[in-house]
Amino acid sequence: MDDARRGELAEIALNIRKDVVRMAGVSRSYGLSPALSVVELLVYLYWEFMKVFPSRRNNPERDRLVLSSVSAAPALYACLSSLGFFDRDELWSYRRLGGMLQGHPDIRTPGIDAPGGTNGLGIALGLALQIRMAGHAGRVFCVMGVGEPRWDGLWESIDAAAGLAPGNLFMIMESSGDPRCGVEAEATLINRLGAFGWRTDVADGRDFASIERAFRSIETSGPEPVAIIALTGSNQRLDAFEPDARDTPPSLDDVERALSELDTKAGDHGGSA
Repeated sequence: MDDARRGELAEIALNIRKDVVRMAGVSRSYGLSPALSVVELLVYLYWEFMKVFPSRRNNPERDRLVLSSVSAAPALYACLSSLGFFDRDELWSYRRLGGMLQGHPDIRTPGIDAPGGTNGLGIALGLALQIRMAGHAGRVFCVMGVGEPRWDGLWESIDAAAGLAPGNLFMIMESSGDPRCGVEAEATLINRLGAFGWRTDVADGRDFASIERAFRSIETSGPEPVAIIALTGSNQRLDAFEPDARDTPPSLDDVERALSELDTKAGDHGGSA
């Protein structure tokens, strides 16, 4: 990936982040860190790595994505809209009663292949096995949040996946990289996953070059499932939008300040959000 392409992806990521903020504004909700932290990962997957067909979204050879971290749903919706799975105006009905885009992804939404939720890896494993049994080439990617390794049920799915060895299953597991956050460090995760028979790699989930290196390394994967530990940091909050304490929903002024903050951060990083 050359510098020009990295710049294009950074611009896409910035626009996705802005739409996430706008969605939260119109739905009068906050707590955006999970959605903001996975933006680069989703942008790389959808724009560079996964095979998706917005105009033929039921193509049996497509890759699938399962969002285990449902708090990140706004980022997924913004990506799908930008790719043309549905009209961008749908974003402004996020979490509205009767709207297409609910807090938890639903298969009735174009581009959503499976419902999200705790331990989405179990769902992803079932999809991967079904695709393999049908003789199709599609792969399944499961994106998991920072705190999910603490849930015992996940490790049962990890064990099952290793035993069934679907070579088309890939797990992207966020890590804050900060032991003070009360979650396992990446080295511990790598050791545990390796003990279960998974092949692992580590990427900086905020850097497209690092993400590309990790994902290109899994293209030569064998029959074992693969996990990428993505370091996304613990500082994804927007000061203008998520102060330490608030007792009212975000206002239009909060949204405008958050959008300005995103532009400032993008400028500080040479165009990367």
